Amino acid sequence: MRNSILNMLGSGRLAIALFFILAILSIFGTLIPQGQPIDFYLMKYGQSLGKLIHFFQLDDAYHSPWYIATLFLFMLNLTICSLNRLPFTIKLYKRNPAEVKVEALPNKMQFQISNPLEKITSFIENELKFTKIKDGLYYKKENSLAHFSVYVVHFSLIIIIIGALVGAILGYRGNMSILEGEESNVVQPLRKKEPIQLDFKVRLNKFILETYPNGMPKEYISNVTIIDGNKTLDAIIKVNAPIKYKDVTFYQASYDVIPVFAFKFKINNKVYETNLSKLEPFTTEDGLSIAITDYGQAHGLIFVKLWILDEKEEEERQVLALMGSLGMQNALELPNMLCFGGTQGMFPCNTVEVGKHVIEAKLKDVASEIYVTGLQAKKDPGVVIVYVGFILMMLGLFFVYYFEPRIYWIYLTPKEDLVEISLGAYAKRDRAGIKIKLQELEEKIKEKAQRE
Repeated sequence: MRNSILNMLGSGRLAIALFFILAILSIFGTLIPQGQPIDFYLMKYGQSLGKLIHFFQLDDAYHSPWYIATLFLFMLNLTICSLNRLPFTIKLYKRNPAEVKVEALPNKMQFQISNPLEKITSFIENELKFTKIKDGLYYKKENSLAHFSVYVVHFSLIIIIIGALVGAILGYRGNMSILEGEESNVVQPLRKKEPIQLDFKVRLNKFILETYPNGMPKEYISNVTIIDGNKTLDAIIKVNAPIKYKDVTFYQASYDVIPVFAFKFKINNKVYETNLSKLEPFTTEDGLSIAITDYGQAHGLIFVKLWILDEKEEEERQVLALMGSLGMQNALELPNMLCFGGTQGMFPCNTVEVGKHVIEAKLKDVASEIYVTGLQAKKDPGVVIVYVGFILMMLGLFFVYYFEPRIYWIYLTPKEDLVEISLGAYAKRDRAGIKIKLQELEEKIKEKAQRE
């Protein structure tokens, strides 16, 4: 039972199946945008497919349990496969050249020379560096350690997989949102509720948005400063031009524009003029708070949804503040506000009562815009391990293809005034090359014989 399980885990069929699973997951990880909110996938791929993508964690494919489990099984498969073949490889490495049958040497070649046997044997041992096995039989090994070069390749794959597992388990990918002029060290990782606190901060000095003539974004750039204690580092982050600091790579992923609206509020006959955005509410000294919950623009009309709360009376209302002309030539005079309620849902109103307050809100203008950069932070502690694995793989492949193990034999048979020489050699792959080597060996022996 145990052997059957080990044989299954170390089988080539399982390796091929796992390889295809990894390839499919990698394709999903490449084609499906990674690290976006679930709403992005629901809008882009539809409700059904978007929910499947989120359920199977294909929106973070390289950190999904499927990817991690497949990598672990692939590493286990390579390890068992290598251990199963190791005794056979050791047997090849320790192969006794004396066990060869001289009448059936591999790739056998024969020729005769007339030189004395003593001179031929001296040349074979001293100059050709062959070792005598028994009377008349000599051998020479080349690249014997190359039997194990395939294990260097297997080991390098295991190292690469370990690096990928370290990155998938201990690494993270998350988002940072930073307002222009502010700083942050908080990364919200994908699929995790707890934010990650970096031991340094990123300050957004300036956000630059370049557009095409039709208004579409051409490029967006974050001018940032890394603040690490007393140390600062200025950098530019562009799309496809990330920066790296302390093993954390920052990519320019998105941006947002938050408008700042100029309002004139009249509260209990007292006038307030202030700028208001979604980032911070407007509050009065007697406990009234006004905050923006939504805004939009259509056909020349700008609307801002206000949430008004009287903290003392614990009463709240929502209204729409309006500005614009709906794009009509003979513009209708629009009310300052639309109140929620009644049978029609919304109705024009000049004031709204919240608790003991009577509020009139007038939207005057869009005072300014605040840029928010969306950075994606990625840390992969396994990348160095992966690089080491790739270097080992290159070395292993180099030895596999350029240092093949070979064994050469020379067998001498004295015949009256002649010596018959039989040459043989074994190589697992390069059979054409081994015949060329035997021809070169024959030429060396004949050339030596002619000089004598």
